[in-house]
Order: sequence, then structure tokens, then C-alpha cells
Amino acid sequence: MEKIEQKNNPVENIENAEKREHIVFTETIQKSIIDTFPFTSEEDKNVFSCKFKSIIESCGDLSETELLKNIRLVIASLENTHTDLEEKAGTEYYLEKQIFYKAGKFWIDDNGVALEVVAINGVAIDDLIKEKMKENGGGTTGYRINTALRHLINSKTSDSITLGVKRKNEVSTLTVGFVEKKESAMPVTSKRFVGGKMLDQNTGYLQIKSWSNHVNFDGKNVADLVEEELKTLATSKFLIIDVRENSGGNSSLAEKLAGHFVKQRTHYGTVLKRQTQEGELVSSKLYLKPQGDFWDKKVVVLTGPKCLSSNEMFIMMMKDTDSAVTIGQTTGGGSGNPKSFEIPLGEKKYALSVSSWKMIRNNGNNLESVGIEPDVLVETSPEDVINHRDVELEVAREYLRSNG
Repeated sequence: MEKIEQKNNPVENIENAEKREHIVFTETIQKSIIDTFPFTSEEDKNVFSCKFKSIIESCGDLSETELLKNIRLVIASLENTHTDLEEKAGTEYYLEKQIFYKAGKFWIDDNGVALEVVAINGVAIDDLIKEKMKENGGGTTGYRINTALRHLINSKTSDSITLGVKRKNEVSTLTVGFVEKKESAMPVTSKRFVGGKMLDQNTGYLQIKSWSNHVNFDGKNVADLVEEELKTLATSKFLIIDVRENSGGNSSLAEKLAGHFVKQRTHYGTVLKRQTQEGELVSSKLYLKPQGDFWDKKVVVLTGPKCLSSNEMFIMMMKDTDSAVTIGQTTGGGSGNPKSFEIPLGEKKYALSVSSWKMIRNNGNNLESVGIEPDVLVETSPEDVINHRDVELEVAREYLRSNG
């Protein structure tokens, strides 16, 4: 009997290799999260693990796009701002004119005129945002909308987009191009990160846009720049600290400013953190220590949905130690001290960020997805946006005049 020689099927080999690659990629993400994330119970951990098991079992039937979407949806189910998966791309592009979210609507500034954005490339922007939000877990509603918007207008190409905008209640189109995102091409000045001025003879204003370790202006970090600006505001009776655009960085830099407003070591929060190879969460209290000269001033901190992470810790340092009154909107709701993992998939590389702790405020509330409500809530109207009114700042100045 003639022996039949079996030949390998090249297509089948490629499909099997791709399936194995997808399985390894998914299992690596699963293990990284299981070993790092601060699950509060074994049951929660097992439920999450089972969601990944179903993806692994269907790897052979999923395209790379479908696989990534399913993984992101499972990660989003953790409802955690600091746990996500992003492709490590080479060149990124951003819109020449940025879209922003305020007063419940989306806007773009066109030569000094605020126009409401209602569509992107013919699709309603509200529908696009809702779909994108499904892949973004965690955070308050305002933060999740802003995150979805940022991901929606992030581009890997320099192509332009066509926006549907309202001009005097009539919808027209506006074409906006993308430019390459190069930090080195942006002006590096201290005012970009930290700026201070006197609003009147009694009121000092200090704006801080980042607590990042990467800020370095003439050898000075953010804390150094803040100290310089504080000296120019020393004669003020009141101080407004604006951190509405600040998404975090290093809390130790924030502690240097907050430390000017306490006279003794003061408890401002607690973290629950996973220990290596241990399932239980260990509780650690956070304390604010006096730093430099004590500033005996009436202080207001302006807050909003973009406030996150170490910046929310700064707000806790000020608000939860009774050092300041907060005015504005609820913060983003997330502090996770994340760990980073680089995971390859084919020729691409992905960055997985995994939260390692849970933040608890002094009142016992979780920070994650709850945020910090302001002492004075300020509602902004579409008319305020169109007229370029900074309502939160106006309310803060009136509050200080009335309560000083």
C-alpha cells in the first residue's frame, strides 16, 4: 500500500500561529491585571478572570480589531480610570483647533468664536461619544466624556475631518486639519504649566496645569515654579488656585504647595494597596506635612471633571483638611498609582496600565468613579461659553468678597 505523504497547509499554519499569538497576548494581559489590580474579594477577581477566559476560547474566531475591542470592554468593566490598554504608536496627530466639552455640549473655537459641534464626518458627535465611552471604564460622567472625546479625535494620520457646527442655529460645515504632535515643537515656558497674577489688590490667582515629574523649566520642576509664583502673591489677602485643567502627575510635588496651609502633620486620605504575591489589601494612611512658611489666607480651589489622580490628591489635601473651599464641578474620580506593562502583538506594541491601589477619603468615600464634589457647585450655560465667561472664577471671586 502506497504511503500518502501529508503536507502542511501554509494558510492553516499562519492561522494557527496568529491564534497562538492572540492567546498569549490575552493571557499576558489577564495575568498582569490579576496580579496587580486591587480586587476587594476573590469573587470579584474570579468573575473578572472568567470574562477573559471566554475571550481566550474564541481567539480563533476573532480578528485583531475584534480581539482588542473585546479586551478593552472587559478592562472597562473594572470601572477604573487608571487601568487601560493603548497602542504605542509612532507619530500621533491632534486637531489644529481643539474640540472641548462644556455646559453639556461640544464646542470648538473658530477665530475667537465658540461654535457648537454637532457632528464629525457626518455622524452625530453624541452617538460617537456614547460608543467610545463603552471602552473607557471608570471615572465620573464628565471625565468619561472628556476621555472619549480625546480618544475620538486622536489620529494616526494627518487627514482632516469635517465638523458639523452651529452658526446662529444653522448647521454648516467646518474642515479642521491635524498637525503632528511633537512636544518639542510646543513652546516650553513656565507659564505653560504654572502662572500667577493679582486679580485685584486683595486676590491672588495661581494656575497649575500639571504636577508632572517631566516638567523642567530652566532646571525647575512644578513645585519650584509654584514657589516662585507664590512669592509674587505674598501680599494677597485671598488666593484662588486653579487646577481645572490638571490631570495629575506626582503627588509629592503637590504636597509642597498644600503643606503651606497646615501647621501640623494632618491625615488627608487612605490607600488600599495590593502587596506582591498577596491577595489581601493593606491599608496605609496618607499625611500632609507643613512645608515652608504657613500661609494664613482664605483659599479657594477651582475644580472640574479633568481633575484626576495626583491632582485629586491635591484637592483632598486642601479640601479634606479644611485648608480651602472648592468651587466648580465634580472631579474626574480616579487615583490608582498604576503599574505599566509593554505587551507585543505581532509587529505592534501595546501599553497596559494597571491600577495598584484604591483611594479612600477621610469621610470613608471611595474616590474611584465618585470624584470630589465641590463645596460650591457652579453650573455653566451654553451662553456663558459663547460669551467666553469664566463663571467658576467669577463665583470664586464673589465668594471671597462675601466671606472674607
